Amino acid sequence: MSWSLFDILLSLPAYALVLFRLSGFALVAPVYGSTAIPVRARGAVILVVAAMIFPLVSSQAPKEMTLTGVVVGGVGEMMIGAAIGLSLSILLIGAEVGGKVVGQQAGLILGQVFDPMRNQQASIVGQIYAITLTLMFLLAGGHRAAMAAVLDTYTVIPLLSFKFDDSIILLLIEMLTAAFIMGLRLAAPVTIALFLTATALGFLSRTMPQMNILSVGFLIRVCVALGVASIALSGCQDLFLNAIWDALELIRSAFGLDPSRTGLVT
Repeated sequence: MSWSLFDILLSLPAYALVLFRLSGFALVAPVYGSTAIPVRARGAVILVVAAMIFPLVSSQAPKEMTLTGVVVGGVGEMMIGAAIGLSLSILLIGAEVGGKVVGQQAGLILGQVFDPMRNQQASIVGQIYAITLTLMFLLAGGHRAAMAAVLDTYTVIPLLSFKFDDSIILLLIEMLTAAFIMGLRLAAPVTIALFLTATALGFLSRTMPQMNILSVGFLIRVCVALGVASIALSGCQDLFLNAIWDALELIRSAFGLDPSRTGLVT
């Protein structure tokens, strides 16, 4: 099938709508929205994916569209992609919060570093947790499963047919709850270990009052926190993968997709 310049110009509004949905996803989704990846590279990926999916969904768009219709419809299209990407980003932020809780309990919260990707101060332990679980997300194919969920929405939500309802709000609330629970579960082993350490140091200070328990206790708490955190992170694969699996199922169910076809590698 040959395309003339006139046909390409007529297809630009429909292509823009396809691009809007993918762009909303790429702005906030894990990995795709990371500022560590150059903007040109991320933009090129989205443009190519939009060009690949456009011939399959171009028939959904009206034949004649005004600029106002494209802009207003583009906002709805971006909301679809942004809701999916934001839901998964919230889950990864929960992992970082768990790391911040560990750092605070161990007394490492003062040792923060500057995060150039987000232009703000960041907890060292929180960054370790976030980077580790992001790598697990990539190894499990979460980036492919997330993109597949966005592409599958074209089968149930045609172009310019999105209607905002409470399912999006409920999805974000459930993801916030899941992220909070996962963060607490990630921080629980270190919190319990530090509680037992503090109890043991309390008994030690009673039996040996001449010991400077503050200086010695700080070093012990840091060593215990880092040791238990390394062991906990090495064994949290099932916890995190189950959380990602449940998140993808919630996302697909919220948009009327088959929740069992997550495409996640377990």
